[in-house]
Amino acid sequence: MRARHWSILAGVLMAAAIAANPGGGTPDVTINIVGDNGTSSYNPSPDTVTVGQTVAWHNGNGTTHTATFAGTGAFSTGNVGAGSRSAAIQMNTQGSFTYHCLIHPGMTGTLVVKP
Repeated sequence: MRARHWSILAGVLMAAAIAANPGGGTPDVTINIVGDNGTSSYNPSPDTVTVGQTVAWHNGNGTTHTATFAGTGAFSTGNVGAGSRSAAIQMNTQGSFTYHCLIHPGMTGTLVVKP
């Protein structure tokens, strides 16, 4: 049960981070969406950033995808069309976050946020 509470807390904190910086500008880190390839769908994955850095996802694939935090859905790029880049999302919470594509749930990636 304690792990569930931490998952909910992480989701709430991630939502606060997005509310504080809904995106825009040049991201500190860009993760590439390479296609529906399971754990190899996002590159690099895992990727590591520090608290406060911004991350965006660039879709180099010919199909629309998302990158959505699997714990609560608190961070999501929304639909990222072919050749497009998502808005930058500021990462204000330390931890390891597994995310997936809402359209293609088998696509998974991991983002590690360090202090």
